Amino acid sequence: MVLLAGLTTILICGYALYNARTKPLTTPQPIECNFKVLPDQIVVNGNLVQMQGTNLNSGERESVVLRLRSSQEKAALVHNQAVLFWQIKGQEQPIIGPTNFGQFDYQKYQWRHHIYNEIRAQKWHWQPQKPHTLIERCHCLRIGLHQYFQTLPSPLSEYCDSLIIGLNTFKTTQLLSSVKKLGVIHLFCISGMHVVLLIAILRGLLIRLRFNIETIDWLLIALLPFYLIIGGGAASLIRASIMAEVRLLSHRLRFSRVDAWSISLVIGILLDPYVLLTLGGQLSYLMSLLMPLSLRNVSDLKRAFWLNLVSLPSLFHYIYEVHLLSTLVSWLLIPLFGTVLFPLTLLAALTASWLPLLAYSFNQMLKLLHRILDQLAAGPGMLVFGQLSSPGAIIILLLTLWLLAEPAKKSSWYILAAAYCVAFLSIHLAPAGEVTFVDIGQGDCAIVRTPFNRQVVMIDTGGRLQYRLPQWAKSQTTSDMAARTSISYLKSRGITRLDAICLSHSDADHIGYLPTVLKSMHVKEVLVPSGMERNPKFKRLVSQPLKVIPVRADHQPNDLPLKVLHPFKSGTGKNEDSMVLAGRFGSLDFVFTGDLDRKGERAVIDRYSQLRADVLKLSHHGSRTGSDPKFLSRLQPRYGIISAGRFNRYGHPNSVTIKNLRRLGITPVSTQQYGMISYCYYQNQGYWKTRLKGDELKWMLPPYANS
Repeated sequence: MVLLAGLTTILICGYALYNARTKPLTTPQPIECNFKVLPDQIVVNGNLVQMQGTNLNSGERESVVLRLRSSQEKAALVHNQAVLFWQIKGQEQPIIGPTNFGQFDYQKYQWRHHIYNEIRAQKWHWQPQKPHTLIERCHCLRIGLHQYFQTLPSPLSEYCDSLIIGLNTFKTTQLLSSVKKLGVIHLFCISGMHVVLLIAILRGLLIRLRFNIETIDWLLIALLPFYLIIGGGAASLIRASIMAEVRLLSHRLRFSRVDAWSISLVIGILLDPYVLLTLGGQLSYLMSLLMPLSLRNVSDLKRAFWLNLVSLPSLFHYIYEVHLLSTLVSWLLIPLFGTVLFPLTLLAALTASWLPLLAYSFNQMLKLLHRILDQLAAGPGMLVFGQLSSPGAIIILLLTLWLLAEPAKKSSWYILAAAYCVAFLSIHLAPAGEVTFVDIGQGDCAIVRTPFNRQVVMIDTGGRLQYRLPQWAKSQTTSDMAARTSISYLKSRGITRLDAICLSHSDADHIGYLPTVLKSMHVKEVLVPSGMERNPKFKRLVSQPLKVIPVRADHQPNDLPLKVLHPFKSGTGKNEDSMVLAGRFGSLDFVFTGDLDRKGERAVIDRYSQLRADVLKLSHHGSRTGSDPKFLSRLQPRYGIISAGRFNRYGHPNSVTIKNLRRLGITPVSTQQYGMISYCYYQNQGYWKTRLKGDELKWMLPPYANS
């Protein structure tokens, strides 16, 4: 049976992945359609709404994004418990993949849910209707439970959302941040163990009500598929529910635990072809297989150790880091989770209205638990390993499983340790250096990394202009673009420290993400143009003791691979005060200009008559206010790097700038078109690599890119 299930899995996986990858993407086009959305498929974040549903005109599942027009509209959606039928007019477009190395792949995430296109709604109207099918009623029940849980105190409400109905809200994400850092988030969204606990609770209750065992089993078999819908249908829940179904039928069908696992894998892949290409799917199926095979008769501490060791290759491939206390915290939390947290969460949710003292007492216990977890997560012990390649992760996983089969062999331990050391050193002591331009939207951010990571310097952090919005329209999320792009990229390279951050000037699109970088990285010093250290905009971003060094052309930073060419005098951090940097990496000379205006560019070449550049980071995102033709002619660069956001409101880069570049034989290379742009070098050899090939987002590019 196991062999048959394994072969079936391989065939299904191959066919499903082929079918998913050959699914055609549409080009942007106007659309008017009728759209059906279940109430628990709507996410409201400030005035932004993202929802998934069925396009009734085409029958396809699609994603819809829109901006709400009023607080009344928001309230209606937040409190809705009905199936909504929408009339939508807007633009249908492909879902965009990651544009930076190390960035979360939202496109694949949507493809997993069979969603290939996105509708940007411009006009809409919705009409609520009562649910007609049993499945629709399950989804309405799920959102009704969520709205009831929101009346409970926090963090109990977030535990009810996550454990009972599998709904992770913005509050849940913030609450469980420490749990994620400590490496035990699988207890909430990976293991699926609460299905076993729920079955045990229901079985005990029905036995007390004098139901016979056979009736109980058939009742549970009938109820589990509906709980699968109410519980959110995550990969771990699908696996746990199917395995529970098979075990309930095992005395009739004579299935073993491994047979149950194999059947759950086959069905899981049928429902989600990408399930084994995700962190949650890998850990869920891997851990649930090891429990009955190799970890059945070992102590709780050993089980926690082995489960964490087996999970490391996947963790290092997807999230690049792990906390050294994860084994200890897992050992302490697993029995607490099974015997206390989940049963009391369920009991408190059921009795909160008529037994509030229990809910209050349990909520206080949860607060105490999270204070302890927050303290542990904030302390030392986080190991940023870097991103294991797919082949490396598979090899180390196989070595770990080999070790688990024969743990008494010392040679197996030595081989596994050696494999980890080789992988760690190859990431942290990479012999090649890099100059990387991050696709951070409408802003600037570059990273200079010398060979063997001797020095790592960030030039600007990127940022976003803040517009005044009413309270109801403000976003609830706390993460920003830097966390998803530059910080994620640095951690994928095993980097946790920056020797310096060079801030070219005080505009928000260059320094706005500074708090995120300071929170995520150990920063030795921050360099600013002389006078900017007194700028209120800059001072508001620095809330911790920090070594700030004001620089001018006659005041060079020590021990950095860059030379300051501008400013010549103190200013306030405006565009004309921009810090201009130059450095040679590999065989190429680079110049970074911030947002320097044309007058400043001419002053630079007047002072440095011999200045040349192979690569020029164009001033002010390719705006017409920079890139003076005389400046370009003197530097004679081969490449002009443009960092600008797609569909930005300023029209960057300017068409005149692009014409000047081409007239002078300079190749424009934009993050709009190529995403992250990196020059990799070793000694005098180097090569370019980009996250995109250049034609994937043709429809989003300015006219010059398509001419």
